[in-house]
Amino acid sequence: MKFLLLICLAFFSLPLAGVEINEGPLRLVLHPRTGHFSLYSVDDAGTAQALFYDRDPRTSFLTLIIDNRTFKLGSSSVFRPRLGEDPRNPSIIFESPFMTVNMSFSFLRSPANQEASGIRINFNLENKSENPLRAGARFLLDTKLSEETSGIEFITDKRRIASEAQISQEDSDLFWIDRKGSLSLAGSLAAGSPGGPDRVHFANWQRFNNASWRAPFREGRNFNFLPFSIGDSAICYFFEPLILGPGERRNFHITLAPGGEEIAALIHPLTYLVQGISERERDLAEIRDILTRIDLLMAMPFVDESELSDIEIALAYLRARYMLR
Repeated sequence: MKFLLLICLAFFSLPLAGVEINEGPLRLVLHPRTGHFSLYSVDDAGTAQALFYDRDPRTSFLTLIIDNRTFKLGSSSVFRPRLGEDPRNPSIIFESPFMTVNMSFSFLRSPANQEASGIRINFNLENKSENPLRAGARFLLDTKLSEETSGIEFITDKRRIASEAQISQEDSDLFWIDRKGSLSLAGSLAAGSPGGPDRVHFANWQRFNNASWRAPFREGRNFNFLPFSIGDSAICYFFEPLILGPGERRNFHITLAPGGEEIAALIHPLTYLVQGISERERDLAEIRDILTRIDLLMAMPFVDESELSDIEIALAYLRARYMLR
């Protein structure tokens, strides 16, 4: 585990207590001092269990790469974190002279269940400068559940992952699951989808933490980084750099949900059911997916701008594909 990091905590104070947001069986905790967050599953007795590493929330974080310069948000003095001002739309905002990053959180509900079944983390990058910027991001999630079992193992809807692996746009995996007994955390994959990551890397946490951007990939390597980091897993989402003109924005997102396959399927409604069908049938399923997402958004008290942007992107793709105006 993170022995060196825990030793350092004896000398440096932890962030101030977070702001709790409870929604059904989920508890989201925002840490305004550092701009990090934690997520818990809460049972009927009110007992909360962390869904990823929470002893120090700073081990899960967003890194920006802007014109080949990296910024670790929460640690970089260039980007100052603060809580968003709209209580209906919990968010952490990172401000710098040249870019604003809005990390907002939407609770997801299935049509059959009014309780929150997951969260969607929406990232919005806005170029505030007068010049084009080449901007991308990576999000490092410090997983923990299967670390506390007999061996680290993730599963996706396509495979079992018990060692270092990478999901790219050539793969069709839609979600991953980290599990300890009856407690599970599912996360979105769908590399290359609108608003989704370009690739997702499963590896040792320390390898990612030591790398300013990409960590060297070696398929099949275990989750150790000798001598101190043993059996320490993490998942890193990569959103490769794109050019943002002055005033332009870029949106991307990740979905996290407690539970197993039945919850993970909510990450991409309908889409996971349509593997191996024709392109026209897939487009029809995409239209049904859009309608389902609109129904879900209409049931929410507030709709994040990135949610609407994702729907606009999907509609633009379909219009271009069928040459519609």
